[in-house]
Amino acid sequence: MKEKYKNKTLLVLGSNVGAKDIVLYAKENGAYTIVADYLPPEKSEAKNVADDHFLVSTGDLDGLSKLVEEKQVDGILAGVSEFNLLNAMELSEKHGLPFYCNRKQWDQIEKKDEFRRFCQENGVPCPETYYAGRYEGAIPWDSVVYPAVLKPVDANASQGVFICNSEEELRLHIEEAGACSQCGDIIIEEFTEGYEFSAHYTIVNGNASLSCMDNRYPAAIHEGNVTTIPIARIYPGLFLEEYISQVNPAMLKLCRALGMQTGVLFVQGIYHPAKNRFSIFEAGLRCAGEAPYRIISQVNKVNFLHTVVDYALGVTPDFCLERDDPYMKGKCCGVVSFASTGGKVGEIRGLEETVKKISSVIAYESRYPVGSDTPCGDTLRQIMLRFVMVCSSREEMERDISFINENVQVFDDRGQNMVLKMDAGRIWGIK
Repeated sequence: MKEKYKNKTLLVLGSNVGAKDIVLYAKENGAYTIVADYLPPEKSEAKNVADDHFLVSTGDLDGLSKLVEEKQVDGILAGVSEFNLLNAMELSEKHGLPFYCNRKQWDQIEKKDEFRRFCQENGVPCPETYYAGRYEGAIPWDSVVYPAVLKPVDANASQGVFICNSEEELRLHIEEAGACSQCGDIIIEEFTEGYEFSAHYTIVNGNASLSCMDNRYPAAIHEGNVTTIPIARIYPGLFLEEYISQVNPAMLKLCRALGMQTGVLFVQGIYHPAKNRFSIFEAGLRCAGEAPYRIISQVNKVNFLHTVVDYALGVTPDFCLERDDPYMKGKCCGVVSFASTGGKVGEIRGLEETVKKISSVIAYESRYPVGSDTPCGDTLRQIMLRFVMVCSSREEMERDISFINENVQVFDDRGQNMVLKMDAGRIWGIK
């Protein structure tokens, strides 16, 4: 066991994506680890691998504060959950503990209206903004060009997002979008056509590097004018060279302008090939839910998740920015999902057996066990199964996705198929 965290205690809030990996890394390096949330240990992988765990809700700041004092906690972190990260930040500030960002930096990135201004200040291309503010405010209806995108400034998982083709549709959904915002603010922006992508940046000692960029392969759970969810993200993106040329310098400038010493930032955007135009429309000061550090750590032998653990426990991060390679050393990598169409899970067939037969699957997630109810919406909550894959080529990726599709089946309590799957042939294009 390494001992760079010897005699240090780390509190991890929640059991969501990333929490188990944080615990394992901290333990491997000598820290005493604690996980707190409302889940019993049999439903929490993070609690199962931690040194200790407590049944304290991540929203119970008073209870968590007592735990920090009683256990003499040296650092507080969470996985990818915005709610848990914000509470970890608040607790860290209250107890004088290090956290990778402050609330001002967080809002500059996470709040869509502030991020839009920040992009403009640093030359990052973004969609035109028609309005940002209170949903009952003075909206300039005559200046909105349709279709337009309506969304809350601070919600996640695609909640409260609507593509509106007319003023009538915009008025119909505006209150719902505002209700999904904690502060009651919305943003109405230009609808940009093209292909969606995300990119992650690692910040160490105030400097940043592009760690990865993907192509997002959308799927619509329902028919009509609804938001899509990513059925797959494939790395590296097919227009990575154009992104590095046109957007990356401005994004590196934006990362430096944040004034952070250590951290992780991801952006989401759209690329229009015919116009050769990029539009960055939102971001997060955290790792995205796909958790691509799992891929990066295997391919490039660096892990940006480790940097925030180092920072939380007062250790200088040893991440080498020069080892970042968004081209993934020529490999084809992906996070491929099954999305639920809604209903009660009756049977998941062939999952473990299939994963054992495919060496390219380095990790997988099963979010809704048999007997659980899945939502019937158009948000990221529809993601049911995820396969994290590292392949030597796109040919191998296509073969392995096809194999998974053929051998893993999910049925509802009536015996009917209840998932959408990625069409393996799509990886050769962007749509």
